[in-house]
Amino acid sequence: MASLLISLAYNAFLTNTLDTTTPGPLRSELSGLAGSTSIACWIVLLVPQLVEQWRLKSAEGISIEFILLWFLGDLTNLIGSIWATLLPQVIFLAAWFCFADGLIISSYIYYTRIYNKHHHHHHIHGSNATHHDQHHQQQSQHHIHDAAQANEFSSLIDNERNRRRSSQKSRRTSINSIALEPESYSIYVKYLVPILFVIGAGCFGFFVSSPPSGNDDPSLTNPPDEDILIGPQVLGYLSAFLYLSARIPQIWYNYTKKSCKGLSLLFFIFSTIGNITYSLQIILYRSDLKYLELNCSWLIGSFGTVFEDAVIFLQFFLYKDNPENLDSEAIISTNNEVFSQN
Repeated sequence: MASLLISLAYNAFLTNTLDTTTPGPLRSELSGLAGSTSIACWIVLLVPQLVEQWRLKSAEGISIEFILLWFLGDLTNLIGSIWATLLPQVIFLAAWFCFADGLIISSYIYYTRIYNKHHHHHHIHGSNATHHDQHHQQQSQHHIHDAAQANEFSSLIDNERNRRRSSQKSRRTSINSIALEPESYSIYVKYLVPILFVIGAGCFGFFVSSPPSGNDDPSLTNPPDEDILIGPQVLGYLSAFLYLSARIPQIWYNYTKKSCKGLSLLFFIFSTIGNITYSLQIILYRSDLKYLELNCSWLIGSFGTVFEDAVIFLQFFLYKDNPENLDSEAIISTNNEVFSQN
């Protein structure tokens, strides 16, 4: 009896998984689950990098060529999805990618142009003010009869300034302890918890949104006899080329600096998980030659970027002990000291 049950279960598994042109319920469920997880990763993909740049008050860790090529890939993807008249949610996701790219580009421009220029002006103003104070002190030495009163007044001012700076520093420290990620946080809090949360959100979204009848995901349905449209396919391969090309400037930039400072490791982790689950979404649904040919460009782009992300993971490991790879918390402390002087 036990062997019979095992045999029946095995035959059911083969029926649901090995039929390449007509996906069974199991393949549809697994494909939908992978797709929902992929979408969850894409939605939050750029958030860790935006937070990292906000924490460091700098965008020097990311290559502008990487950002621009990534944006062009997303823009091509959006045009292709509209041209192919895909589902509204697919077009919306492509539009979201472009919007998120706009945020990361805006952050880069702000921290490399506006922010640096603004604080450079404050440094010059502070130096001039210091020089003026020194000149005023030299003149006051000629007024000996007012020395005692001037010293007393200066002491009161210094005490008031120290009190205000101490109060401001205390408030900033309290804010940093809440908003900024402490160095003492373990790897589980930094990486494992966000990863599990995003994957869990993707799974939850799938089970909530999936129809009870177990219907196939219409976004993945392509009839085997459907003609392949040349235009969307060209855009698909162009998008894959741009995605693959985008990582190369970032890899070279990390290599020349011998550092990954300013990059969010969680950003590349989400990218890897998103690309893997996206590829699984396609392969698990159907694996016939016609369907794989139709989605070949997206599979090339996904698997190729996973390989390139593996190179960046290796760079994170190789450059982690580099003396020039300053710790994020040290940079934040330096920024706080600059703020307290202004």
